[in-house]
Amino acid sequence: MSDARVRETLAKLSSRPPTEWAAKLEQAFPDDPAMRRQALLWLHAEQHALEDEGAPPSLGEPRQQRYELAVRLDTGATASVWQAFDRKLGRTVAIKVFHDQGDSDAIGQVIAEAQAASDVTSDHVVRVLDVHDDAARPYIIMELVGEYDPARDEVVLGTSASSCPPVDLDEIARWVMQVARGVHDAHLRNVFHRDLKPQNVLVTPISRRARIADFGLAISGASEHVEHPAMALVKGGPAGPVSVRGTPEYMAPEQARGLPLTLDPRTGGDRAVLLAVDVWGLGAIAYDLLVGHPPWVATGELAPWEIAASGQRPRAPTRTASGRRIPARLRRIVDKAMAANPRDRYASAAQVANELQSYLAQQPTTLDRSRVLRFWLWSRRNPQFAVTAVVAAALTLLALGTHATVTRLRGERNALRNEVITQTAEQVRLVSSVDQARSELDATQQKLATERASLENLEKSLADDRKSYAQIVEAKEQALRDATAATRQLVEQLDAAKRDQRAAEQARETYEALSNETRQEAERTAKDRDRLRKERDTARAERDAAISERDAGVAEREQLAGALHRAEEDLARVKASSPVAQPGTPRK
Repeated sequence: MSDARVRETLAKLSSRPPTEWAAKLEQAFPDDPAMRRQALLWLHAEQHALEDEGAPPSLGEPRQQRYELAVRLDTGATASVWQAFDRKLGRTVAIKVFHDQGDSDAIGQVIAEAQAASDVTSDHVVRVLDVHDDAARPYIIMELVGEYDPARDEVVLGTSASSCPPVDLDEIARWVMQVARGVHDAHLRNVFHRDLKPQNVLVTPISRRARIADFGLAISGASEHVEHPAMALVKGGPAGPVSVRGTPEYMAPEQARGLPLTLDPRTGGDRAVLLAVDVWGLGAIAYDLLVGHPPWVATGELAPWEIAASGQRPRAPTRTASGRRIPARLRRIVDKAMAANPRDRYASAAQVANELQSYLAQQPTTLDRSRVLRFWLWSRRNPQFAVTAVVAAALTLLALGTHATVTRLRGERNALRNEVITQTAEQVRLVSSVDQARSELDATQQKLATERASLENLEKSLADDRKSYAQIVEAKEQALRDATAATRQLVEQLDAAKRDQRAAEQARETYEALSNETRQEAERTAKDRDRLRKERDTARAERDAAISERDAGVAEREQLAGALHRAEEDLARVKASSPVAQPGTPRK
């Protein structure tokens, strides 16, 4: 159906009596229960807007009216809450006036809500004083939540927790604790709220105490509860029809998926289901007050109750709307109250209240298992005892440390004493070792003196050997010089012989013609020549002998040089092996 068709249908229905709206919507939207529910909410809101523009709704004949409506305090889809004056008792009360007139379902809801709320007696629940079940205009009379303000000299009315900003996180925990006490008191009377949210929590202006109101969806074991069509969505389930009741943004997951229509608080299983729903509601109230928005927020095409039914977990409440970090102890309490599995939640609303009371009193909760955390909380609760314990522990540690230090110093003193004794004995041993070393040093010095004398004798003998060697070398060199001079003389004689020979040859050539005449002279000359040849050969032999003798002298000089070199090496080794061989050599 188009939007224009929907608006046209709603415009027609708005002119009809409210008692006919449910039947007409059933005909207009037979296959869309969600649309019927939303359309019914729109129609009631439009009627309420029209009422706001005029006078307060009439509660009967003016002369017969016991209650005089004055100021509208709140409004909803099914009813509006007014401040009224009770003429009979002369007191100010709050009256919840339902929009439906002549509707048997609405009257049944009025009676059911009045029965459920009136059966609960608690300081944390808004009391129901009376109920008017007239078909013309059903309404419930409740106590007016307010306190006298001396500064303003008037009674200041309480406001819902959703519009009353908490002072700090402790106040949020205190409000939820008080609400949990009220819910537990209701559970003790077998009454279950099923629609816990900040809007249903009233906070007194001066003492700032939280109280539960609006038991419109409450179910109890005392009477059969009749659901208003605008508050329930019935759908089919695997085990039969189920109903989705409550405010979508604050529904428990199992509540969003649908609860059986036949829930009976008098049976154990159904009672556990209803109790788990209210425990979730307590966690949802704390969640909203902490982070500033409900657990389920519509995203895209999914409605809040569809997100809750999908099994998703709400975003972890780590910081408040102002950015302040939420303590881990408080966060654990909220997480356990809003566990996805009902069996993982607290077993009762009283446990939630006790956990929050322990949190506010700086006492460990059932979730605080750390010994360090428990000791820190004990210290916060007992600062003087904590300081005394810390001082006592410090003194004990100081005494233990002092004792340990004295023990350690005594051990060190004994160790030093033993070390002194050991070092004294070592010193005596070292003195004896030094005396022995000195005697060995004296013996070594005497031995070195003997070796030094031997070395000096050896140096003297080496000097004599060097002089002898020098004399031998000088004699050999003189012999070599003489041999060289003789050789030169022989060479000169040979040169002279050669000149004579050449002269003889020239004479022989010159006087060859006279050879015959002077044959005898020639023969004598030949004899002389032979004699000269012999002399030349003799000179050559002597020259060769002189050369051999010179070579022998050179070889002998080289031998003597080698012997001298070896003697110098032996002398250097002797000096190197002797500690006092060289001046400046360190003594061992």
